[in-house]
Amino acid sequence: MVSNLTKFVTYARHHGVRSALKTAVTRVLYSGPQPVKVAAARNGKTDFITHYQRILGQEHGNAGDLGHAAPNSIQWVIPNFGFGSGGHLNIFRFINMMARRGYQQRLVIVPPYDWNSVEDARKALAEWYGPLEAELVLGIDGFRPSEVTFATGWQTAYWVAKHRASRHRMYFVQDYEPYFSPVSSEYYFAEGTYRLGLKAITAGQWLSDKLSSEFGMECRAVSFGVDHERYRVQDVADPSENLNILFYSRHVTPRRLFEIGLLALAKVCREEPRAAVIFAGGDVGGVEVPFHHLNAGEMKLDDLPELYARCQLSLVLSGTNLSLLPLEVSACGCPVVMNDSPSTRWLLPENAAYYALPDPDALADAMLSALRDPEERAARAARAKAIADAASWEKEGDAFQRHLADLCGTAAG
Repeated sequence: MVSNLTKFVTYARHHGVRSALKTAVTRVLYSGPQPVKVAAARNGKTDFITHYQRILGQEHGNAGDLGHAAPNSIQWVIPNFGFGSGGHLNIFRFINMMARRGYQQRLVIVPPYDWNSVEDARKALAEWYGPLEAELVLGIDGFRPSEVTFATGWQTAYWVAKHRASRHRMYFVQDYEPYFSPVSSEYYFAEGTYRLGLKAITAGQWLSDKLSSEFGMECRAVSFGVDHERYRVQDVADPSENLNILFYSRHVTPRRLFEIGLLALAKVCREEPRAAVIFAGGDVGGVEVPFHHLNAGEMKLDDLPELYARCQLSLVLSGTNLSLLPLEVSACGCPVVMNDSPSTRWLLPENAAYYALPDPDALADAMLSALRDPEERAARAARAKAIADAASWEKEGDAFQRHLADLCGTAAG
């Protein structure tokens, strides 16, 4: 997480000040889920037909060209990226891990995208996410014959399914994307990608079970790792007597259940005078908060561990798949409260976290129970930390390679 000013400056450098101002104003005025942008036709009317026909794609590539595909080649197809996307971060992380395992890789960014050139896109990618060990190309014409081609979001899956010059067409699924929209055309477009015959590697077992049981997809699951150089217990002196509660306050992402969490925290602070809330992950300067709090907003990744170390508890909510945060705060020794659902329970067991229904009173009661029983809180934190300490991105890279080989019917390596 980086500051909004840093984001603005970086965006303006690549897209111009006018575009950056327009994006910033849009985010201020509208913080709900934003649909895929639909361009206007030359007559000024919204051109839904052309837009969605482009997403749904068409047959492309020649199966006769498969002989030109290197046996260890992976082609990744992504939607346009911006700064601060956890989903893109994970894609790039696995690309680099597979590169270190000897795979030849290509990254295709499908339209609509913001980049004037490959050089602009690569420069922004390196600045926001770090160097990428893959060839990068823009547009549908960038597809090439490949042993494996991965879709990475519903807007990419139709093109991947229709690429005939890929021996294996697959899907790296990090969340159940129909839930990102109300029941709408885009909901059904996203759901339809699970019926395209793609094999999947998913982020976590919940997704794997859901896609295989409801859509008959052949799936394998990787888990989450931890950057142990960053996320670890720190000896931080805190002179206050507060009981600090970290809240993942990403209110611009509705699936993070900000409103439920805010109401729960209001009850906690009414009933426990020592409680203080630290909002991190989203700036709440425009939100009425009638209790003791710190608006930490979006922070640099390197500053997060010290913040976590100052907290006696964390509240991390998600209406869909987990974020990386529960494991990262656990690595720093901070116990976590989560909403109880199959999509959140797959990572930490009952005795290593606190679970409650996604209801303000239920979550508040769980937090109050944790705050008032420091021995039990410490015990759950210790169990969660042991799980986080055992987690490794390199192990998940190895698992990804095994699953890829298994789904392709080849030997790993």
